[in-house]
Amino acid sequence: MSYAKTDKLHIVTAVAVIRNNAGKYLVLKRSECEHAYPGMYTFPGGKVEGNDTIEETLIKEVKEEAGLALKSGKILLKDKAIHRPDGQTSKSFSYLCEVEEEGPVTISADFSDYRWVSVAELRDIPHVGIEEELLKADALYASGLSLELLELLQVKSVKEDLR
Repeated sequence: MSYAKTDKLHIVTAVAVIRNNAGKYLVLKRSECEHAYPGMYTFPGGKVEGNDTIEETLIKEVKEEAGLALKSGKILLKDKAIHRPDGQTSKSFSYLCEVEEEGPVTISADFSDYRWVSVAELRDIPHVGIEEELLKADALYASGLSLELLELLQVKSVKEDLR
């Protein structure tokens, strides 16, 4: 079976599922000007650029979009294929992440609002279909696993240059 090169080109995005000390998750409301999901709540994150790793992308995007600093390490909660309204395809990866310290959220101009929500509260606002990630994150936190074991489950990013 042969493939056209265009069948192998996708936008790759990574989003951070961040829980605060009150057990609620950070969601940002997308601008009405966005091509995909205008006016809907989502997690902070963005497109992987150049030779950035997923972790570098998460750290950069969360800082830019929410003003928060992420700890290194992440746990994959979900991967999803999206056919965007502009005709492009995107592969999106949702990761459970932690912040260095819980500080004030400062949203970028790409967003009009933010909230810290529980799963029940998420059901009352327009969102991009992110309930499954919150349910899985809640289950991980409720499992009683020690922090040491959760750290073992974290995925570390590695960058190679084969030039």
